[in-house]
Amino acid sequence: MLHTQFRANQDTKHLGVQEFLKALRQYCISFTSKETLWNEFQAIRQTLNSRTLPIQDIANKIKQYQMQQPRISNWQCYHQLLEAMDALLLQAV
Repeated sequence: MLHTQFRANQDTKHLGVQEFLKALRQYCISFTSKETLWNEFQAIRQTLNSRTLPIQDIANKIKQYQMQQPRISNWQCYHQLLEAMDALLLQAV
């Protein structure tokens, strides 16, 4: 539907795929998405709503955020995993 509107508009009908993708990106992805993803990444914790999640789930969630946000390094993922661990697990590690 968006593509049809883009092609029907007199101002944009002569533009190519790259311009359409830029317009689509501005429409679908907020300009603060990187900051939002970073804040969500920083908020990952093993205990969520009084439930303790398996540490494998936390590691997977951290890796998912790294795939979404390439600027997150392996070093940052490692430290986020340590920060996300409950105190008893962190002591055991």
